[in-house]
Amino acid sequence: MKNTKRRIEPLSFFDHTGISGHLEKMAAKGWMIEKIVNTGWVYRRIEPKNIHFAVSYFPKASEFDPEPSEEQKMFHDFCAHTGWQLACTSAQLQIFYNERENPIPIETDPELELQAIHASAKKGFISQYIALLAIALLNGAMWISNLLGDPIDLLSTPTKLFTGFAWLLLSILCIVELVCYFRWHSKAKVAAEHGEFLKVPSTSKFQKVVLILIIGGAIFWGVNYIICGDTLQRWIAILMCIYMPSLFVIVNATKEFMKRRKASRGVNRTVTMLTSFVVAFAMMGAITFGTLYASNHGFFADKNEETYEHRGMTWVIHQDELPLVVEDLVDIDFDGYIKERHGNVSLLLGQLVMRQYPRYDAENYRDIPQLEYTMTIINVPSLYEMCKNQTIDKKDETHNTDIPEGFKRVYLEQDPTPWKANEVYRLAYQDSGALNSYLLCYDDRIIEISFDWEPTEAQMSIVAEKLSGN
Repeated sequence: MKNTKRRIEPLSFFDHTGISGHLEKMAAKGWMIEKIVNTGWVYRRIEPKNIHFAVSYFPKASEFDPEPSEEQKMFHDFCAHTGWQLACTSAQLQIFYNERENPIPIETDPELELQAIHASAKKGFISQYIALLAIALLNGAMWISNLLGDPIDLLSTPTKLFTGFAWLLLSILCIVELVCYFRWHSKAKVAAEHGEFLKVPSTSKFQKVVLILIIGGAIFWGVNYIICGDTLQRWIAILMCIYMPSLFVIVNATKEFMKRRKASRGVNRTVTMLTSFVVAFAMMGAITFGTLYASNHGFFADKNEETYEHRGMTWVIHQDELPLVVEDLVDIDFDGYIKERHGNVSLLLGQLVMRQYPRYDAENYRDIPQLEYTMTIINVPSLYEMCKNQTIDKKDETHNTDIPEGFKRVYLEQDPTPWKANEVYRLAYQDSGALNSYLLCYDDRIIEISFDWEPTEAQMSIVAEKLSGN
């Protein structure tokens, strides 16, 4: 039987009535609060009993203090003389307990209590949430910019969807917490003038929902990449799952180490912040460099994949399964092909890029037929027109005023019948003629395909059979 346990408690900093009520319920179940740290609230096992808890605020305290100040110790001693024993502290938050049946409250003046809460909130809670809100809104703006710039890429990438989802939730959380606090504080000031303390509204259920949604999103993201991604994506997902907790642990360990060394508040804060920046930069740099180095040297190749050397680099001879290959379209006897398939798939969209090309060291490389196509799979029908328009706009230069007339690439509508498609467009230069690049629109997918040759109607039919999804 474990004698300690750690929990994440979704309780607002200023919700002292909610905190005390929660701790009383925990004590009745046999758990006494022992300490509050960044990784959660730590409880120790006790005999279940009815214990009164009180939460007080000491504005002059800081999470970087090596130990309580003399003034803070005097306050703790004063409370102890009235029967209130210190349970734990967390920055400005001071938690006391009392086993007497009807203890005298620590705070008896609503105005003074409100002043202490507000001073503590301004020093910690308010500034932290405003900073987090600013970061969340900035990242949210960047996410929206990416959405407008390349919606297919963003909506088909689980990582980008999750980060956007997470920043949205954090923004909402910060706004709700700040609005609730300032609304309560405004009303509490009026009540305090009449000698009453206004009960703090609880946002605990809302915080639980946000926490569950973020954890659920993170789990979905990690599992999606680890199970469904390629080797490189799996490694990136695993490394990021290691990176964030490691950074968190290192930064907090630094802060606690400085506190044990009795470093001053200012020194501790400076060292901890510098450590967070240096470690974050170093770890991310190491992950990026290591990933690129490993990728260039064939580390992420599957065990059954061969490699070859060309111009000082290691190249993987991928043999990914492709729905359409050159051999389906032309009669060719060549065994030096590389077949690559990569992309992302989400619940909304999927975008897969598929290439078949000869090894770079193949003789007469440029004379060997190649094939490249991008398949956008639309799982949500309402996104179809957006995907089609973006795909067209990506290569069609009709409205690009920087390119002279006659030199622009444009999509020309073609007869869809040979392709068995709903719509077909062919890419062409205004003056020099058509290219062997086509845009095929089927019921739930859009195909961009390029050939080294002009396809025949028989080859168009094969493409439809292999890629249309029908």
